[in-house]
This record gives sequence, C-alpha cells and structure tokens, in this order.
Amino acid sequence: MIYKFKKYQNVDNFVSNAPSSNIDKEYTIINECNGFNIQSNSFNERCFGCLFCVWENPEIMHKFTEYWGNDFISSYSQKAFQGNPIEPPSAKLLLKNPYKNLEFFTKTKETSNIQPWASGIVNHMCKENNRISMEVPVLNPDYDRNGRLDICSITNTTLLTMESKISLEDALKDERFIEQRYKYISEIEKSTNNYIYLTLLGGEETDLLPPNSPHCSGKIGKKTERFYSIVTENYIPFISATALWCLCCRYITYGTDYAWDTFLVETFKNPKCIGLLSAGKIIISEETIHIEPF
Repeated sequence: MIYKFKKYQNVDNFVSNAPSSNIDKEYTIINECNGFNIQSNSFNERCFGCLFCVWENPEIMHKFTEYWGNDFISSYSQKAFQGNPIEPPSAKLLLKNPYKNLEFFTKTKETSNIQPWASGIVNHMCKENNRISMEVPVLNPDYDRNGRLDICSITNTTLLTMESKISLEDALKDERFIEQRYKYISEIEKSTNNYIYLTLLGGEETDLLPPNSPHCSGKIGKKTERFYSIVTENYIPFISATALWCLCCRYITYGTDYAWDTFLVETFKNPKCIGLLSAGKIIISEETIHIEPF
C-alpha cells in the first residue's frame, strides 16, 4: 500500500525512461483515508473499499475480502456499466469520518487524494509491465505558464496520461482543462503518437451524466450542459473516478480484458466515445449524447 515512482524533468524523459534521479519517491493514501492500520495489518471501519491497498500482497487482498465479503468486488463488477450510475460503497463508520466513500475522498486534496489513488490503480490495473509517475513537467514555449501531467503510466507500447480534477465544479471554475489539453498533447506528440489523454474527475459522478439523464445532478446553473459543450467542441475525453474504480473491479474479477492498456485503449479509439462513467460509455451520435452500456 506504499508504492514507488521516479521523477522526470519532462514528458520526453518519461517516455524514454530517463529519470531525474535513481532515487525512488514513495506515495500512498493510507495517511489520508485512515482505513488501513499498518501496525495491525488490518482494515477498519473508515475503509471505503477504494482498492488502493489490495495490490502486491496477497495477504492484504485476503484481509480485504474477509472485511468486505468474498463477493464484494465481483458484485460491483457485474452491476457496473449497465446503464445506471453506481454509487460507490460507503465506509462502515460515517460519523466523524470525512470520507464517506470514494466520491468524498476524491473531491478534496487533489495531490494527496485523487492523484495518488488513481496512480496506484492504473499502475496495477495493466496487462503489461508499466512505469508510473506523477506531476511530470510539461514545458511548452507557446504558453505563458508551464504545466504538469498529474498522472502518467507507460508500457512498451502505450502512454496513458491523466489530468485530475477533484470535481466538475473545480474543472469549470477556471476551465483551464481546455488549455491544458492543447498544451499537453502538443508536447506528448513530440515523444509518442501512441497515447491516451484523459481528464479524470472526482466528486459526485452524477454531475457528469448527460444533461438528458434523469439521474443528472448538474442541471442547476447548467453546469453539465456547459461541460459537455466544452468536451465535445474540443474533444477532451474524460473518465470519472467512480468509473475507474468500477473498471478496476472488472479487472480483478475478469482479468486483463479490462486493463487500461487494453480496455481504455480500445474504448477511446472510437472518436464518438467522449467519456466513461460507471453507467457506461458516453457516446456522441448525430448531435445527441447517450450512455452505451457494455
């Protein structure tokens, strides 16, 4: 549950595996979520089942299934992507717990919550061996301000990059994710054409459902309508934190067909697919937006 990565000076260095130093950086979320006790090597009632801790140590996966039940992961994998949004599991302790579930956790503290959580997930939810890094500098002379790719994972063939936002409201606050898309992609393509660029959104996933969905919670102030106008006009593919978690459940249950370097690569090859939510793929077709279950 404490993982490692190396730092890189820029995107090209990351792609070519030329780290700034051979010293590993460590990252975890257990000091934020407080759902796992290192001393007793056990889960507690603050755990909301985010799956960050279950990798690399079979004993911890065994303790996780003991705590949540043997069919916990498989049941969510079956319910996910069937047309209706999935509410992520809640911690058993709700009072005086700042993180009721994954949505609460990902909508605060970007660099210590959603960013390391997603890095840990994609690092392990992969068919091939991959390298992970965070906050990889993007030096683009065409813009006044340099940027950083929040999450990067690369195999021998494919680069996955994610720009994380803690919520739809956060993304729309300054709409920097539009400029970031153009700035970052132009630099990525100097190093590789085999990449996926996604905007990762935490917080309430129902805010991201298409405006015509009865479950959409972002209709007030036309937040969701504005979001879809931006992502369709600029082609900014996105994924919710809840969808990434559901995909991880599928990966654990069914195997590498749902690894990011297989499933996400194939999913976003379709130019009509603009997003992935726990309800399914978000498809643009003949000026309409709909959910496609799978």
